[in-house]
Amino acid sequence: MFYPLLAKLISPFNEKAKHWVDGQVHVWEEVSALCSQIKGPIIWVHCASYGEFEQGFPIISALKKTYPSHQIWVTFFSPSGYLHRKPHPAVDFVSYLPLDGPTAATKWMEMVQPKCIVFIKYEFWYYYLKLAAANKIPTFLASAIFRPDQIFFKFYGGFYRTMLQLFTSILVQDIQSKNLITSLLKDTHLHISGDTRFDRVLDIAATKKTIDWVSKLADGKIIVAGSTWEDDHQIIGSVLAHWDQLEQCNWIIAPHHVDAASIKACRSHFTNAICLSEWLTQSNTMEKPVVLIIDQIGLLSQLYQYAAIAYIGGGFTKDGIHNVLEAAVFGKPVIWGPNDLKYPEAIGLRNAGGGIQIMDASSLNKTLEKLLNETTFSKATGDAALKFVQAHAGATQKTIEYIKQIYVSPIDQKL
Repeated sequence: MFYPLLAKLISPFNEKAKHWVDGQVHVWEEVSALCSQIKGPIIWVHCASYGEFEQGFPIISALKKTYPSHQIWVTFFSPSGYLHRKPHPAVDFVSYLPLDGPTAATKWMEMVQPKCIVFIKYEFWYYYLKLAAANKIPTFLASAIFRPDQIFFKFYGGFYRTMLQLFTSILVQDIQSKNLITSLLKDTHLHISGDTRFDRVLDIAATKKTIDWVSKLADGKIIVAGSTWEDDHQIIGSVLAHWDQLEQCNWIIAPHHVDAASIKACRSHFTNAICLSEWLTQSNTMEKPVVLIIDQIGLLSQLYQYAAIAYIGGGFTKDGIHNVLEAAVFGKPVIWGPNDLKYPEAIGLRNAGGGIQIMDASSLNKTLEKLLNETTFSKATGDAALKFVQAHAGATQKTIEYIKQIYVSPIDQKL
């Protein structure tokens, strides 16, 4: 694992790496302090980062209801999850997960003593999984997705194939994933449960909150660009520089990274852009922004409700697009860049007519013009987006039912 060394080297210059290094330095102090507060059996849920936490959150809430005598301990690898998760009564304890190794895994298991373990989507920690299997602790991989290009299916992927067999049960999102790994598993239970993100965004939409400052924007349609990267800013900026409808729209841009350097870089692409923190403190003396840059976290999923059009960032990066469902659930036409091959929910949304893939600045300009000028087309696209999300709900209940088949708590059975 090369990241620990790399993180230490770049931590003086990289805020995210510094948070991670500091978290690992103090992780055992944190774990020890939390262990003193344990009052019941622990269900341990591990999420790599904030995206996996959002995906796992419906499962966490359902676990708390299903096993009321238990406490939920959530661990993270990335600071994006650890620092940005919101407190919730379903989550009792939150910490980083100590780095994988025989000593750390043994110490963790002895201190926390989890009775049931759920890893979300992609996480594979060998020594933790090995100890769980040896101690017959039910271990689930939930909302998993598999693709032919992953290491499990390479000739050199034997170690990772071994890790798959350490799970008690693997719950995959779709039939393609099931077909890919069926031959790799022996005694592991394998089921199709669906993607819990559909349930998560439906819950967010059902409990949406009003954002007061949105009403203070200039009259006109709102375009929300969320989880954007430098390539997205460059492409959007080049469109806006020559866009004749600029004054008729409000652009709200929420970058994926909101540190000072990233916000400065984002702002350089947009003439007269205003950051939200500035505008909120000086709105009485400043002009209403045509381009408003969100320089804080936690607002994006709620901002999509106000959009006429949503643009999802990441499609011009190697890793690909971010969560298209957060916008689709509000019945909004959704646009994103070319790299969506790893994201079946985006491909499905596109095939359902609720999402539009763009390839460059020219196609973005044409798509925006069509959605803004052709009301019937725009509404049909938004309606298709919402219907797509609604049609794929229900993964959380399936996941919990599969977990209940394997993990039967003697305590909760008596309640």
